[in-house]
Amino acid sequence: HEVGCLVMADVSSYDEGVRAAELGADLVGTTLSGYTAGSVQGEGPDLRLVERLARALPERVIAEGRIHTPAQAAQAREAGAHAVVVGTAITHPSTLT
Repeated sequence: HEVGCLVMADVSSYDEGVRAAELGADLVGTTLSGYTAGSVQGEGPDLRLVERLARALPERVIAEGRIHTPAQAAQAREAGAHAVVVGTAITHPSTLT
């Protein structure tokens, strides 16, 4: 913030997302959900976390993590995500072949 940049926090849970917002994060990304102990495990994105954070926070929620299809991206937007990050599904060679 001191140099004029936005701050994005990568979180794995609802409590982490709320705390990140309290600490001043401008954007809250669900990036770590499914990759840390205690977070929702599964093959697809944690849409419930996206929805809960989007409803609770004035900060913008970024859906990120385990989004592999256009339908999942659309579901994330419907759940309240301001934006959707798609990484491995389009950049990881063994995933694509």
